[in-house]
Parts: sequence; C-alpha cells; structure tokens
Amino acid sequence: MQILVVHSNQYKIGAVGNPNACESVEFLMNPEASYQASADGLLVLLERISHEGLTNISDVLSHCVDKNEKIYELIKGKLRLFYFKTEDNFLIICTTGLIKKTQAVDQRHVKKAIRLKHEYLEAVKQNTLIVIEENENGD
Repeated sequence: MQILVVHSNQYKIGAVGNPNACESVEFLMNPEASYQASADGLLVLLERISHEGLTNISDVLSHCVDKNEKIYELIKGKLRLFYFKTEDNFLIICTTGLIKKTQAVDQRHVKKAIRLKHEYLEAVKQNTLIVIEENENGD
C-alpha cells in the first residue's frame, strides 16, 4: 500500500495512493464547479488538522460513521472525506470522498474505508507500507 503525505506539520495527514493516482486528492483538487468552495474548505481543514490535531475539531466538521471500525468523515457543505486515525507517524489517513446527496451515510464508501484501513494495518504489520512525501508546492 502507498500513502501520499498531503500535509506534514506537527501532524502528518496522508491519503491512500500516490502522486499519479490518489482518489482523495483528485476529489479535492478537481471538484465539480459548484462544490469548489467546499473542497477548498476541506483543504483548509486538513491543513488546520496537520497543525493543531483533531482536538479542537467540532462534531459539525468531523464525526464517526462506523464505531466498530473507527471510520470518520470530514464535512464541508455536501462534501465528505472519509478517514481513519493511526497510531504511528500519521494522524489521519484519507481514503475516499463523495458528494452527499441523501441523509444516510453512504455505506459503500464506509466499506471501502474499512477495507483500506485493514490494508493499511496489514502493510504496517508486514513492513510493506510505502510513504511518499512530496513537497506541498509540487516542486
């Protein structure tokens, strides 16, 4: 498994993928035009979390969507970015994003986040995790 570091300050924020194929980054960087402000807001929120951690993030901006597996979502407008917390170098790992169109949590995305969490934990256990640290300016 590959994790792309998207922010690295006091805490690291990673996303499943690499510079050429990262669903979470693609979701945030190329939203539908009507969701650009929400995508920008999620990017600001990720940067804030990388500086301050999750301690001061309200339930309005982030909450648990699967208590057993500890899968969470960041919220900005109708956009949702799923993640899980880690106990190693990263604070959170982003897995997938969506535009929320109904009141219910999209179980397909939750199941994908659970699968990616398990793959991540197995890669850590097997020492096969590849962490890609890019300059945030794209240089």
